[in-house]
Amino acid sequence: MSIEYPVMDISCAAFANQREAVEHLKSLIRSGANGYTVAVNAEKIMRCQHDLAFRDLVSQALIKVPDGAGAVLALRILDGVRSAKIDFPQSTLIAADELGTACRLGVIGASEESHRGAVAEIRRRYPRVQIVMNRSGFTPEGELLAELQATRPQLCLLSMGTPKQENFAQRAVVAGVPCIFVGAGGALDILSGQAVRAPRWMVENYLEWLYRLIQNPSRWRRQMALPVFLARLIIERVRVGRRTSRAMR
Repeated sequence: MSIEYPVMDISCAAFANQREAVEHLKSLIRSGANGYTVAVNAEKIMRCQHDLAFRDLVSQALIKVPDGAGAVLALRILDGVRSAKIDFPQSTLIAADELGTACRLGVIGASEESHRGAVAEIRRRYPRVQIVMNRSGFTPEGELLAELQATRPQLCLLSMGTPKQENFAQRAVVAGVPCIFVGAGGALDILSGQAVRAPRWMVENYLEWLYRLIQNPSRWRRQMALPVFLARLIIERVRVGRRTSRAMR
C-alpha cells in the first residue's frame, strides 16, 4: 500500500523504489481496481494552484506518481520522505509481464508509425505481456471506448499527453470501463525510437527537464514554472514545517 502526502493542495504517493511501485500496481490489478494515474511534477503542481478543473482531475486520480524532481524534492523537504522518481509506464509493463495471462493490457496513443513500433518493442522486451487491444492516438474516442468495453483490459497505457490522456481516462472510467489507465506521455515514442530519453546520468540527477529544454528550446515558457515552484516550496516549508504525520492513507 502506498502512502500519499499533501504537496501544495494536492497529494502525491511515495515509493522507495520501482519494485515497490510494481508490487503496488499488481495488488491493484488483482483487486479489480479502476481509475487513472497522474505523473506529478513541478509544472503540474503549479498548474493545480490556479486551474481548479485540472486540480480536480489530479485529485481524483487513483495514483499520483512522483515523476519529476519537483515532486521528489517536495516530498523530501515537506515530509522528510525519500521517494524514488518513478518511471510508471515502465513499471506498468513490468507488472503486466510478471502477471502474464492474469493481466490484459491495452496500448493507446502516438502516431500510427510510432504506435506500431512501440507495440513491437513491448512484445520484444516483455514477452509475457498479453496485449488485448492497441490503437493509435488518432483513433476517434467513440471507437476507443467501444473497443475498451469489448476487450476489457485491466491495464492500459495511454499516451496522449496531459491533460488529454487524463480527461479521456476519466471519461472512460465514468463510462464503466473497468481498467487502470496509466498516463504514459511520450513513452510510446521513446519505445518506438521516435524520441530519445535523457541520458541515465541526467535522469538519476533529476535533470531530464534540462535535456528536454536543450532538445526543444520552445519549452522555456513551461520551464519558468520551476523557479516559481521552488519559491513556493520554500514558503510552504516555512509555513507547515516538516511533519511526517501529514501522510494521507
